Amino acid sequence: MENLLLKIMAESFERKQADEKKQVKNLPFITISREYGCQANLLAVMLKQELDKGGIPWRIVNKEIIYNAAKELNLHPDKISNISGAVNRTQMDEVLHALSTKYYKSDRKIRQTLASVVMNTAQSGHAIIVGRAGAAITKDLHPAIHIHMIAPLEWRLNSLLKRNGLKREETLKDLTSIDHKRYKLIRDYLKWAEPNEQLFDLTINCSTVSHLEMLEIILKLAAMRKII
Repeated sequence: MENLLLKIMAESFERKQADEKKQVKNLPFITISREYGCQANLLAVMLKQELDKGGIPWRIVNKEIIYNAAKELNLHPDKISNISGAVNRTQMDEVLHALSTKYYKSDRKIRQTLASVVMNTAQSGHAIIVGRAGAAITKDLHPAIHIHMIAPLEWRLNSLLKRNGLKREETLKDLTSIDHKRYKLIRDYLKWAEPNEQLFDLTINCSTVSHLEMLEIILKLAAMRKII
């Protein structure tokens, strides 16, 4: 199976070489950030189905970024995921300590690798990047649409309970923990440059707007920006 990371980086390199010879139009991409409990992957699939009708296939990139970064660093994907979303330095040290000396990698190296994969994915164009601080990492690239899916905590909690059938107390604990990790991940990539909320073109309340309505809104904005 072809290595997606190598393919992305090769496409980026080839385009850079072409740009040195002539001006080319930047390729579009979309990022989707979400609070835990909002169904970003469902929205991504719906978007891809509609965008593909334009004749150019789009791809969804989510956990692939974790797996490709893991391959680059010779680490298990779970280690990358834990480190990239660690809440504080103490937890980071605990995770890194668990790694063997041979495969020890600093959190900075891991974050740089993740950011590099996200950036190359965006630059290769026609990609829907779900999570992974995509909006923060690619905030200076255009044309793009950055989407943020939000909802009240109670609504997200009930949605998770309905979909996963877990216990309320455990789910609430996971929800608050993951929300904080995602917020911190974006903040760390921004380096306090600006508030997280200013990253996004569209912030959509999942408790009041259906996925079909979201899809229509995003497609209209994409058409106005000549992304499709």
